[in-house]
Parts: sequence; C-alpha cells; structure tokens
Amino acid sequence: MLVVNNEQSDVTISLDIEAFSIQVCTHLNLIFDHLEITLLSSHAIQKMNFDYFKQDVPTDTISFNLAPDGAITGDVYICPVVVLNNSKQYASDFDKELKIVLIHSLLHLAGYNDNTPETSSEMIALQDKIYLELSQ
Repeated sequence: MLVVNNEQSDVTISLDIEAFSIQVCTHLNLIFDHLEITLLSSHAIQKMNFDYFKQDVPTDTISFNLAPDGAITGDVYICPVVVLNNSKQYASDFDKELKIVLIHSLLHLAGYNDNTPETSSEMIALQDKIYLELSQ
C-alpha cells in the first residue's frame, strides 16, 4: 500500500508522487508492505527535524524505515518549500528536484545512508544515476 498525504499548501505539486515512487521502487526492485509519503510545511518538518535529530532547521526530507528487515514499511516526509528553494539554488526544475528527493528518500528506506562524506557522495551519485535512468 502506498499513501500520499499533502499536509501543506505552500507549493502546488503537479508530479504524480505515487506513480513516480512506484516507478523508483520497481527500478530498484524494492518491495514495500506500506509506504506513506507526507508533504509538510517548513515549520512542521523543522519541528520534526529538531525532535528526532536535534537539527533546528527545515530539511527537504526525513525517512523512517519502520521494518528494517524484509519488505519496506516506511514513512517519508518531504517539505516542498525546501525542495523549491533547492531548485532555485541549483537553477533546476522543481519537479526534477522533487524526483531526486523522492529517490533519495527511498534509498534511505532501502538501507543507504549519507552519514559520512563518503556515503553521502555515493548516495548522491546513485540518486543522480537513477534519476537519469528513469528520465530516458
């Protein structure tokens, strides 16, 4: 089951998040029991970032793998305002940045991390590779 909740009204989303997430999971051969993607305001994700990670700033995404063994059961939280700001900073299209953030979030659920400079570089390279493969 895949559920998408839009709990923010700051940014209009045209991307079919459910369809793209399924496309990414299929591409990566990821099986999920339950995947919930929630779009949050910058205030809400900043509070969550502080509560769980003691980082008092808004972030583009937070992912929780609730069942680390077997099929994925996970929650993904995305802040479209931060994604929009990132797209402006990188002179990129909003939908492209949103897709990259979704790929990044799903990679976290698959067990990838970006806790060190090395793993962060690997994850960025992988998410960019996946984005390009899915854009062809």
